[in-house]
Amino acid sequence: MTLNLIGTGLNASSISVAALEAIKSSDKVYLENYTVNFPYQIKDLEKSYGVKIIELERSKVEDESILKEAKEKNISLLVYGDSLSATTHIQLILEAKKQKIPHKVFHNASIMTAIAETGLQLYKFGKTASMPNWAEHTNKPTSFANYIKENQSIKAHTLILTDIGLEIKEAIEQLQEATKDLPDKIIAISNAGTPNQKIFHDTPDNLKNEKVKMPFALIIPTELHFIEEEAIQEMTK
Repeated sequence: MTLNLIGTGLNASSISVAALEAIKSSDKVYLENYTVNFPYQIKDLEKSYGVKIIELERSKVEDESILKEAKEKNISLLVYGDSLSATTHIQLILEAKKQKIPHKVFHNASIMTAIAETGLQLYKFGKTASMPNWAEHTNKPTSFANYIKENQSIKAHTLILTDIGLEIKEAIEQLQEATKDLPDKIIAISNAGTPNQKIFHDTPDNLKNEKVKMPFALIIPTELHFIEEEAIQEMTK
């Protein structure tokens, strides 16, 4: 029996042929639903894949109960973007190896590469930061601000992955409160990799009022190569 970790890519129809074969041969197909605001409905995936999909809460992934099923059945876990975009999934693989449960990994496109469509060069990005929704916390976690500062010190761009449920206005306000040294303009990329993708390049204050739909990510650029400057202008027209 096998545990399949499958990246769904960035839209409902970007699954690979090999991954789709694994899905159709599975006894159960789960979808982790707690790390991103999906740009499509679960029913869209079911229609595209031709299978019933069961949504799986964070606790059911983290307690590794899915591995118990994988000892007896072929189980697939669908992950938005790439299958190894979160450390939780590496932990599942390590535990599967310890328990001698066969596993397969099916990769796909993710926000980590789709951001190249902004015109920024991927090799110029530093550490990726996650921005939590302060409304869900008793305090205001600001570790993302430390990543921005660290990346700026080496003239590297910063990709910020925003928490589920976090709207653009609140995200920008959190950014401004936590980070005092922002560039004049920052970037937001909405619905990356889908037909509804849109890229914004503007001042933080102006971005608050833009219709930036979830899911979206923010990018804090540093020094721009002249090709990056030209590309940003073209990509945001």
